Amino acid sequence: MSLRKTNKPDQDRIDVNISPMIDMVFILLIFFIVTTVFVEEKGLRANNLGLDGDPSLTEQIKLLVSSQGQIYSEGREIGLGGVRATVRNRMQRDLLPVLVEVESGAPSGIMVRVMDEVKIAEPRAAVTLSQVSR
Repeated sequence: MSLRKTNKPDQDRIDVNISPMIDMVFILLIFFIVTTVFVEEKGLRANNLGLDGDPSLTEQIKLLVSSQGQIYSEGREIGLGGVRATVRNRMQRDLLPVLVEVESGAPSGIMVRVMDEVKIAEPRAAVTLSQVSR
């Protein structure tokens, strides 16, 4: 007489029903989709004029952001610190549009900081972006 039980392969098999878990996951998915709030981020409005700029604007403030990250106004380098002073000085008499010309390969962070400096100097200024190839 044998005291050991012999385990048959059919007796050790345990089935787990995962249907309720799948149902719960789908219900949570639907809940999160329905309750998600979508936030619309605000940013700077930019008018991209293409490669030529707007020839109808005769008097405007032109700033150039070079591909190396330098900032020029009227052919001389002013740097990021000089943007605000340049815009304020030129806008003492009239509210002029500002044209930011950006060379291909220029750092986008510098371009955004130039636009920020223009808006700090004159919040009502119309800032236009233009890509130039040199």
